Amino acid sequence: RAVFKYKSGEKAEIAREQIDLSDVPTQPPIPKSAGLIKEGASKYAGVSFNKQTKKWIAQILIDGKGRRIGAYDNEEEAAVDYARAVFKYKGEEEVQRAREQIDLSDVPTQPPIPKSAGHIKDGASKYAGVSFHKKMNKWVAGIHFDGKSRHIGMYDDEEEAAADYARAVFKY
Repeated sequence: RAVFKYKSGEKAEIAREQIDLSDVPTQPPIPKSAGLIKEGASKYAGVSFNKQTKKWIAQILIDGKGRRIGAYDNEEEAAVDYARAVFKYKGEEEVQRAREQIDLSDVPTQPPIPKSAGHIKDGASKYAGVSFHKKMNKWVAGIHFDGKSRHIGMYDDEEEAAADYARAVFKY
């Protein structure tokens, strides 16, 4: 086992044994939420790039423990195996939930939608559809339609979150 210490001080253990996915059908990759993709990082959930080995690494959290899925030359192969591991260990419902993300790639830029005067609490966003997540220290955009709440993304910038919320309102 390898033990990693994060900036927050908490530790995570990564089991070294590989996960067997031979009995799991191929699954399409699960894209990351808007606002969570940093420059040079993977655009898929569960995938990161190891600069030392020059490989894409797929990992999953199972029962609170990080488990390595594998190391890959190709980002998409790593993402497919991560989706297969989610399917195997967390079920088809979790795969579907992860894919219910809002795709705004085809929506033009929209101006943010301000909240009504008097509806803004201290520390809250001044824009509709945006809230601040204290633990993550990020702005979160979300929308409610078809009887479901949908996550749009997490952002460093309040206005960027508000602009994506406005784009989602435009689309849905």
